[in-house]
Amino acid sequence: MSLNQGTNSLKLPQKNVITDGKLICPYEEILRVFEILQKLFTKRSIGSEDCLALECDNSVPSALSLLYLLEKGYSFLLLPKEEKISQQPDSTQSVPRFCRYRIIAESLTEDRSAVSLEHPERFLHIAENEQWICKSQGGNNADPKLYMRTSGSTGTPKIAVHSHTKLWENALKCVQRLGIKSDDRVAIPVPIYHMYGLGAAFLPSVLVGASIDLQKGANLLRYLQREKEFNPNVAFMTPIFCETLLKGRKSSRAYRLTVAAGDRIREDTFARYESQFGPLVQLYGSTEMGAIAAASPDEPQQVRAKTVGLPMSDVQLRVEEGQAESTDEMKGVGELLCNREYGFDGYIDVEGNPINQNQDINWFRTKDLGQIGLDGRVEVLGRCDHSINRDGLLVLFSDVKKAMETIDGIESVVVVSQGESQRGKGLIAYCVLAKDTTISEADIRASCFNILPKRAIPDRVLLVKSLPILPNGKVDRQKLIAMAEQADVMNLVRRE
Repeated sequence: MSLNQGTNSLKLPQKNVITDGKLICPYEEILRVFEILQKLFTKRSIGSEDCLALECDNSVPSALSLLYLLEKGYSFLLLPKEEKISQQPDSTQSVPRFCRYRIIAESLTEDRSAVSLEHPERFLHIAENEQWICKSQGGNNADPKLYMRTSGSTGTPKIAVHSHTKLWENALKCVQRLGIKSDDRVAIPVPIYHMYGLGAAFLPSVLVGASIDLQKGANLLRYLQREKEFNPNVAFMTPIFCETLLKGRKSSRAYRLTVAAGDRIREDTFARYESQFGPLVQLYGSTEMGAIAAASPDEPQQVRAKTVGLPMSDVQLRVEEGQAESTDEMKGVGELLCNREYGFDGYIDVEGNPINQNQDINWFRTKDLGQIGLDGRVEVLGRCDHSINRDGLLVLFSDVKKAMETIDGIESVVVVSQGESQRGKGLIAYCVLAKDTTISEADIRASCFNILPKRAIPDRVLLVKSLPILPNGKVDRQKLIAMAEQADVMNLVRRE
């Protein structure tokens, strides 16, 4: 599958565009931009046998460069663009040695005006990687590769390997499940260098030729301004941004569809969002497997609020139970294992060497806890490392969070494990209070005795003004833990 195939077979409407609020590129101009890019690559003697590293953001130049590399069969690593880029693309971000060239697509000139797509040499900064080792990574083959760094991995950095063919097939599954259409106007305020933004939002929208509004670093004011100008009817968001929109938008607005992925959405938030903005569906996926499951907009609200729907048509999911002693209500809960036809091809390290994961290659461990209903729909309960044993029983952070968010005056809660306690692993709850609330940490913990089993009561409750967020829209738990450690140090200093 390629962009040429998609555009020719689907007869993309010429009126539709890809924009970032500064630049606008009609679909009818995309192939001409590709021709201009090809002249630049030929001039620089960059062939499809050369593996590249593309630093990407939500801009038209980045999006077109990404599509060009996919269309022309380049193997390339997709990276987030550094916040501050010098005009010499040789600065701080580490480019693996198997990538011969580093490419940075700029959307603004030095005087902060929009670049011209007619002159790619002015918006594409290309530099040869001085650490490059000559190693074939699949370029110029029948099925070139896309490389993506996994998020939140520990130990040796891993890079997931995707074939272009499987990537496009995965995107097609999203088109079919979510019902994305050519006359949709799609807002994408999530990064397209992550699999959610790329594989579930951007590429599916491109496949059908929908108009696309790419937004950098989503914040409420910028989003509302772009909403007014672009008038989207479909939006891809994180659960946290859904909550932000609920708080910040003063009036209702009908969307045909909102898709959310990342952390689980509170059921009360889900209901309030739908009442103001229309149908909301939850999508579940990973860097390695792409979009694994998603609810259909046609399913009842109670199904969409609780589950991520059915697995994609090429996906099999099963639950591996028995990881911990469980209560009656926890039966059927375990790690979700995934087998899919269009999943990733494996991992490589920063040298480009395959990594042996020592696991069943047919069943990928998602490291997520979940359960599968009799109807086949999937409920994702959280990460496996977001649960602990206390008093010999399993405690899910998501259950503690859900219960604590029912306490009057609490806006949101994040639960982490740190240290030890008499019941087993230590449990800390970080709470953000609602506006004009004065409830104390001691009051919150006291309330927990009425709503949680003893094993699930946090050992500590800490109040924070806001939750630190990672670029993918998830809560930065490591930063929260560091905040707690810093508070402990400050308390120790005061006592001394």
